[in-house]
Amino acid sequence: MDTTYQIQVGQRGVITFPKELRVQHDIADGDLLTLIELPGGVFVLSKQHPRVDEIANQLTQEWQQGDESLASMLAALREARAAYDQNDSDPVP
Repeated sequence: MDTTYQIQVGQRGVITFPKELRVQHDIADGDLLTLIELPGGVFVLSKQHPRVDEIANQLTQEWQQGDESLASMLAALREARAAYDQNDSDPVP
């Protein structure tokens, strides 16, 4: 991931990925990419689709079935977020 590419924006906002990237990451016509806007004018493109809706639907289903309470789900979310933050702040070896 040491390579930087310049991509020109064409008419109607169309961009073309360099062939090398399309081949390396198996990007084909019609594939959907996720564009994430970060502060400071930074954009991230990902071929991986976010699973937020899928996870939210699963949590809703479990909650409606009575397997989980809202309080227990929020507690689990806090624990997962704390673990994520802990791992994110660990120095890279």
